[in-house]
Amino acid sequence: MTTETLNSTGRKLLSGSVLRLVNLFLSAVTSFFLMPFIVHHLGDRLYGFWSLAAAFIGYYYLLDFGFSSAVSQYLCIAIGQNNSDECRSIFNAAVRIQSFLGCLVLLLTAGIAAAAPWFCKSPEDAALFWKVIAILGVNVAISFPIRAYSGLLDAELRFDVQSGLGILGLVLRTGLTVWVITHGGGLLALAWMTLAASLPVLALQAWLARREAPWARIDRLRIDPEKIRRFFSYSIYTFLSVIGDIFRFQLDAVVIAGLIGLVAVTHYRVASVFSRYYIDIIVSVIGLIQPVLSRLHGAQDRAGLEKVLFFSIRVSMCCSVFIGFSLIFWGKPFIARWMGPQYEDAYWPLVVLSLAVLLDVSQCPSISLLYATFNHRFYTYLNGAEGVINLGFSLVLARPFGVLGVALGTLIGAFVVRVVALPLWVCRVSGLHYGEYMKFLAGIFLRCMAIMGVAIAVSAWGLRPSYPWLVSSATLATLVYAVGSFLFVFDRADRETLLVAARLRRVASTELAAVGVVDP
Repeated sequence: MTTETLNSTGRKLLSGSVLRLVNLFLSAVTSFFLMPFIVHHLGDRLYGFWSLAAAFIGYYYLLDFGFSSAVSQYLCIAIGQNNSDECRSIFNAAVRIQSFLGCLVLLLTAGIAAAAPWFCKSPEDAALFWKVIAILGVNVAISFPIRAYSGLLDAELRFDVQSGLGILGLVLRTGLTVWVITHGGGLLALAWMTLAASLPVLALQAWLARREAPWARIDRLRIDPEKIRRFFSYSIYTFLSVIGDIFRFQLDAVVIAGLIGLVAVTHYRVASVFSRYYIDIIVSVIGLIQPVLSRLHGAQDRAGLEKVLFFSIRVSMCCSVFIGFSLIFWGKPFIARWMGPQYEDAYWPLVVLSLAVLLDVSQCPSISLLYATFNHRFYTYLNGAEGVINLGFSLVLARPFGVLGVALGTLIGAFVVRVVALPLWVCRVSGLHYGEYMKFLAGIFLRCMAIMGVAIAVSAWGLRPSYPWLVSSATLATLVYAVGSFLFVFDRADRETLLVAARLRRVASTELAAVGVVDP
């Protein structure tokens, strides 16, 4: 990989990371303010309807069966091999298969709409529910063929474009939602506005993808059945991994409700919401490294692949340690100020969950390597095993230790899989030396911990339940940690790469502004 290519890749990844974080921040802030606004105007009953419809629609995305990840993976391999004909063939197969899956979504929508009278208490409720489901289902069905263009943008490393479109969609949805609610619109109008907000974003996504890759044109070439088989042989394990994630992170509330009580669910939610955003932040920063690794694997550039892997591990470890231990040290006074002293019992579950997520996300680049090199099958089994271990220990520890026991189940599962099993498998399939790999991880972790210790020491004066004190001390700690990490975690070559990418990030903003996605 040439220096010019590295700089271009670094620019794209840095721009994409920044915009992803902006999108995540705006989404969190919008949700924080928008939810009470909608509940106040619609009332508990209609908002319950909206939540029910959203729950049904959310499961639609499982019908993707992990196929979108397979499209991006095979496109990256073809791009790495500089094979435009193979790119076009993959893209056409993706459009047709995703269109078929979109038709399945429409059929499922029709079935749920027809069944509305079975789970609605009155004919009026049933009529409203099937109309809302129909509109939202059509919205999801239209988005499925566009996923081929989304996979193309991911393969071309245009995460900046994807994130810019995400911000545009958020602005449109929020603006139309507020307009509809303030003008007396009900649930049906809200559904129509959701569809109206997504259509221009989907159209822009397809147009920008065609602009980025002129070879992405739809033709009548026959789809090779072997290509479809390869797609699904890859995607099925991604799909199973998603199921494993549900066991790892989404069943805790069910266990708590069944064994402890509904009140405890709320207290646990106070802790788990932080861990959820913790994961989202790291994925926003590191999750986009997989297409780079896939390209390098396609080009059979092992030296470049290892260089990118170890650089991204440094980034992942730095971010993970900082966020995890920030939650641990700033969490208690923040919970006391945000939710009130009566929720301080959520602090120790927050500590345990932060440690569990740290073990998980600090190795995100290694997991991306497995997917990029087609070695993710066994990881799927590991992920499922972690979910089972998590669930088993949570059930055992819930009664004697309460919500803390449920959190401990998550930590035990993460330790067994992420510390013991995963590094062994990564080294086995990648040819890395296990001892050197673990020494590298431990060295980066200890450096980050030492720098974090200094950052906490110089900002401990702000650990009190007051927003100004918390923000001031956290800002100081961030500056100290950022400078320390830049100087003592990254080597000279890595620092030069980061600086070049930062200087060139302005170019990406200009490109997006040229098509009206973001302001320059």
